[in-house]
Amino acid sequence: MDEKLTDDHDAFRQMASEFPVRTGIFTFGLPVFALLQVLNGYVHESSFVSIGLFALLVVAFSVKLTQYQIAVYRREKVTR
Repeated sequence: MDEKLTDDHDAFRQMASEFPVRTGIFTFGLPVFALLQVLNGYVHESSFVSIGLFALLVVAFSVKLTQYQIAVYRREKVTR
């Protein structure tokens, strides 16, 4: 296996340089969406419990999706 891909941070940086749009959407886009939902709930005086749980779920999904994308990226690099 490529020694440069043994660390998640290095693999993330390499993946972000090769696929910036995909990495940006999955890693930063979903948490921004969650933040906008929280702001929307604040403006419209909605229930913060449900909105907070939704935002937490979206951020957790973003973390897991990013980890999955790193794993797929590593596997593609190994099989090339």
